Amino acid sequence: MADIYSNLPPKDKDDLEKTIEKLTTTAYQQDYQFNVGEYDATVAFFVKRNFSRTAAETTAYAILSQAKIDDIKPQQILDKLTYANPALLSELITIILNANRYKSSRLGVRKTLAAKETVSRNIID
Repeated sequence: MADIYSNLPPKDKDDLEKTIEKLTTTAYQQDYQFNVGEYDATVAFFVKRNFSRTAAETTAYAILSQAKIDDIKPQQILDKLTYANPALLSELITIILNANRYKSSRLGVRKTLAAKETVSRNIID
């Protein structure tokens, strides 16, 4: 839609324009309000474990929104993730993020297949 510049005051949007704007900007997500301390603690948890800032914020939002839906404290989730090694943490975060994604855009982990140095064979006599 082209922007029209005018000296007149902006007109109020009608219901259709409000709906179109909401559908195109929110991506069908529900808005949540979080405690600032819980949000900062969750982001810091992932930044401390070598997540980039953007990835930490996205993961924190997913965890906080799911905690709000399940009516539990986010710190309980972080306590369980505290002692996970990096590989397990990555796998758990992938599961959490997949729960909040469309089924057509799942995340996954690629396992590198290692070839054995010796080949095992069955010899039939």
